[in-house]
Amino acid sequence: MERKEKKKTWLLLIALFLGYTMVYIDKISIGYSLIPISTEFGLDPSAKGMIMSAFFLGYAIMQIPMGLVINKVGSRIVLIGSVLGIGIFSFLFGFGTSLIMFVSLRFLTGFLAHSGFASSASKEVTMNIPQEKRTFAQGILISSSGVASFIGPLALSPIITNAGWKNAYLILTILAVVIAIFLIIAIPRSEKKEEKIEAIITKTDKISIFVIWSDVRVWILFSSSFFINYLLYGLSSWTPSFLIAEHGLDLNSAAIINSVGGLFMLIGSIGGSYIVGRYFQNKEKVVVAITAVLGAISAFSFYYIGNLVLLAIVMGFANFFLVISFVTLMSIPLRIFEGAKFAPSYGTLATGGILGGFVSPMLIGKLVEMSNGQYISTFIFFLVAGLLTAITIMFIKQK
Repeated sequence: MERKEKKKTWLLLIALFLGYTMVYIDKISIGYSLIPISTEFGLDPSAKGMIMSAFFLGYAIMQIPMGLVINKVGSRIVLIGSVLGIGIFSFLFGFGTSLIMFVSLRFLTGFLAHSGFASSASKEVTMNIPQEKRTFAQGILISSSGVASFIGPLALSPIITNAGWKNAYLILTILAVVIAIFLIIAIPRSEKKEEKIEAIITKTDKISIFVIWSDVRVWILFSSSFFINYLLYGLSSWTPSFLIAEHGLDLNSAAIINSVGGLFMLIGSIGGSYIVGRYFQNKEKVVVAITAVLGAISAFSFYYIGNLVLLAIVMGFANFFLVISFVTLMSIPLRIFEGAKFAPSYGTLATGGILGGFVSPMLIGKLVEMSNGQYISTFIFFLVAGLLTAITIMFIKQK
């Protein structure tokens, strides 16, 4: 019986991991596809920033309501619907012909497809995995960002270069459908699980969202999530454009450097989450603060490096520290929020991260445009964001 339960747990983690990988590949793809799209349609940096930020605006608006939806319909339905939604909007994006169409489709992708995945995946973790193993489990899931960042650029760049960005989105559509089918198979409806959810909801269904928001810990995590995601999404969204504009690389060369960063991110998310979960329980906020500062310093120094090999290594260390900070930060709510309070609380702090993702690409686009194509102000903002992450998280009380 114990072996059977372990098998089910690992099958669940694999399914969630693949779903997360699809989520991150979709996020990464826009940074590469916008390079040929901006050339084809004559888009300036501000317009590119609008397209990237529109996704996070839709994501942020729906994040808190989606937490309540998860409590009502269950995390399984939301997980499957999220991945299918990514496939549908990827297919439609491939037929984009104007700025307003690109902005609208990315907004809807965030609003309807991405908004429920992270909260519902975390809900599955809290229901199926013991508390002492949740940090490591969350690390395994978020390590998909490293897999996506490593494999995604190496796969997407040649496809976009040789087959065109429209065919790249057609391939993403097929991939999303396949993963959604696997989710349907790997996460079957469990009567016991549904009874457990129903019991929790029945017991606490009178809890108002304002009660959730009265917990100061939610807003501390909200702020920290905003700053760390400003850094992470700013780097992932604009690094290809930075490497091409400042270093004269082509799309494939930029993809190789980015994939090195993805490899470091993979190591950090798995190894870091294991070490933090094993040796730093109840000290997570210190880990978040230290790694956020180290990651921000690495990202800032990234601007001044001319040697491409050293540049790739420093970018790797920036991703390594930042993903440890992010994984550890997102594991804190798994330990301090329970039951029906979890999804709305997690959704609120996740909204902070999404707003960071919304502000970052658009602000960077404006800064680059105002600086006549220079990126120095962008990297100063990265440094400030890392320091603010460290300062805010130290106010959290984990007990």
